[in-house]
Amino acid sequence: MVVIFLVAAGCVPVQTRAIGEPPPTVVPEPEPRVAATPPAVNTGGQLVAAAPPPSGEAVLRPAPSSAAPSTPAAMPPSPSGPAHEPVESPRATTPAPPRTPAPPADPDVVGRYRVLQQFGDGFIAEVLVVNTSRRDRDWTVTVRFPDNVGRLYAAWVEGAPQATMRRSGREYVFTGSVPVGARSSVPLRFHFERHGRGATPQRCLANGAPCDLD
Repeated sequence: MVVIFLVAAGCVPVQTRAIGEPPPTVVPEPEPRVAATPPAVNTGGQLVAAAPPPSGEAVLRPAPSSAAPSTPAAMPPSPSGPAHEPVESPRATTPAPPRTPAPPADPDVVGRYRVLQQFGDGFIAEVLVVNTSRRDRDWTVTVRFPDNVGRLYAAWVEGAPQATMRRSGREYVFTGSVPVGARSSVPLRFHFERHGRGATPQRCLANGAPCDLD
């Protein structure tokens, strides 16, 4: 058997083997195991690292299921005993206000109604307001005519300041702008449209007292 020695000065000796001898089996050294970083586990909003297994191998653990819904608070038990229906309180009734009586008629002021002129489709009439007292008096005349009397063409106070007029439906109310003098009179006149015959008012008042109809 021939053995070849290779020796170099200053060199590290190398392994020698005989010619025809099989090379020696080289067993690799085990590599060092590196512990894997434990995976993070989601636990309902927080990340928690899972503990490594004893063997040092990293194992992925499944995330736990979502937390069970919280149980709602129990309602307090209803009170025992028969149910009572609410009793409606009686409604307060407001008494109707008493009616204000109409002012008494003024006996010192008298109205005298008469027709001055008639024609085919109208007429002119007058209410003479007479003050029988010894002092000046305010005055108001109210007239209402039947349906055959139509619109009012004109109204005026003859020889005195004019009155004011207010209408309510078919009723006309005239109020003197100045009082009628003591023991004197003022003539209120008006021109109405008319259909057919008749010029007598259904209502005529002077200061609340009925007029004298001519």
